[in-house]
Amino acid sequence: MASIGVFSGMLTYQSKELCIKALRSLLFLLYHNFPKVRKSAAEKLYTSMLTMEDYSMLIETEEVYEQALEVLSETDWALPVAVLTEQTKVKFYGYFGQEVKVTKAKTEGDEEIKT
Repeated sequence: MASIGVFSGMLTYQSKELCIKALRSLLFLLYHNFPKVRKSAAEKLYTSMLTMEDYSMLIETEEVYEQALEVLSETDWALPVAVLTEQTKVKFYGYFGQEVKVTKAKTEGDEEIKT
């Protein structure tokens, strides 16, 4: 929870590389298993985006910027993470030019290797 504030604060820096890394972390936290984490990440990202002087490091056009703000404000981040992932994840990552990492589902017969 504490890292959410740090990552959202990093979005104000002028280093594009740093902003992208912070954004990736916030996007990851938007789809965290715990609703409280998702809600906090959404609120902080929304606030950070509103106060950014130059959002062009993260988003290319004003239209996409407005769409991202709309998704952040209108989504019920307390919904189950599976529902949120299905409804918003690919589209939302796309707003920021990020790709969703697809993980291979474990099937029967697959053994989990622990190290």
